[in-house]
Amino acid sequence: MLATAIALITSFFADRGFVLDTGGEIVLVSLGAFVVVVATGVVTLALVRRAMREVAEQTRNVVRDTSRRVSLLDVEPGDELRELAEWINFLAEDADRSHTALARERVLLSSVAEGLTQGVIAVDHDHRIELLNDAARQMLGVTSTPVGEPLIEFVRVPAVFELVDGNEAATVEVQLPNGRKTLIRVANRWGGEGRVLLLEDVTAMRRLENVRRDFVANVSHELRTPVAVIRANAETLRAGASADPVMAPKLIDGLHRNAERLARILADLLDLSRLDAGQYRLERTNVPLRALTEQSLTAVEPQAKAREITIHVEVPDGVSVKADPKALDQIFVNLIDNAVKYTRANGNVWIQAKPEDGHVRIEVRDDGPGIADKHRERVFERFYRADPSRSREAGGTGLGLSIVKHLAESMGGAVGVEPNAPAGSIFWLRLPRSKVG
Repeated sequence: MLATAIALITSFFADRGFVLDTGGEIVLVSLGAFVVVVATGVVTLALVRRAMREVAEQTRNVVRDTSRRVSLLDVEPGDELRELAEWINFLAEDADRSHTALARERVLLSSVAEGLTQGVIAVDHDHRIELLNDAARQMLGVTSTPVGEPLIEFVRVPAVFELVDGNEAATVEVQLPNGRKTLIRVANRWGGEGRVLLLEDVTAMRRLENVRRDFVANVSHELRTPVAVIRANAETLRAGASADPVMAPKLIDGLHRNAERLARILADLLDLSRLDAGQYRLERTNVPLRALTEQSLTAVEPQAKAREITIHVEVPDGVSVKADPKALDQIFVNLIDNAVKYTRANGNVWIQAKPEDGHVRIEVRDDGPGIADKHRERVFERFYRADPSRSREAGGTGLGLSIVKHLAESMGGAVGVEPNAPAGSIFWLRLPRSKVG
């Protein structure tokens, strides 16, 4: 068989112009070398394929998880496969750094968005939510995080979608279904499709603007009447009525009463402006309620006697609150004076105090006609009057209860009004109880 192989090999080279020595030893050596070369090539190719399969498998693992690396093959430095593994590891490390930086940026962006008082909503080109911060969830009344949900499921306002479908930045003020007035700014997303909506709750701002307009109108109205009376009386006196023994005293009395009314309005306005500006200095100390109540009663006793109103004091000894004495006296005088003015003649006013949960609840009750439900929530607004004609006849400025509310809240307390059964009203004041008493 070997002879046949040699003959074939000799014939192969002879046909191509090569003459081989047909000596057996030479042919055998040549054939052996050829076989060794072929075998070495096959083994080398198998090793290379095995190494390539290993590199491919480890590369797939790196793609799935950039924290993993391709192990350096057991080859000499400078080998092509080793260099390929090194470059793959370099790319994996770069990708891992990029992923880490991107994750930090996402966390930072999320923290910034959650810390904003403005609502932030990012939507894609299909109007699906990609980002919704906490402020936006509160404005929309959403308790979950509806990422991927259509925006229309949470904002059913056509004007908003007209802006979102536009190509330019724009602003619109809308009223959401929950009643909030919201200023919505829509802008293009930088470097991508979709839009970003910034929501700002302007409900309180619009309410304050309305209050300011009403305040200016009410101040003008309240000042107009006494100014008109003073001006008319002064002109009448200048025209010769000062010599009239009957008219002159009446005109002068009208001047005095309306000047006093102007002075009271201006004093109350000054107090309110100081409270709003934080310039009303309060010094909170331990104030015994019984002694302060008796002090405040001295200011309203003449009016109570004139209308034959009985005032019942049910304030236990030893109860103290943390408050400013002058401010608390002003609150008491206002509340008791209102009860005396607006209850029926020969009626009753009760002043009670009782501790509750680290606070003291003080009540001023009367058995008068009471306050209608529609007026009860607004009696602490400036110049608001449940019965304007009666209030002016009683000499009120319409600012007393507003001052009471400001002072109570400035001392860490609260104030309110409730109906008194079977008739009348209960104005209550809640203040922190003093540790002493």
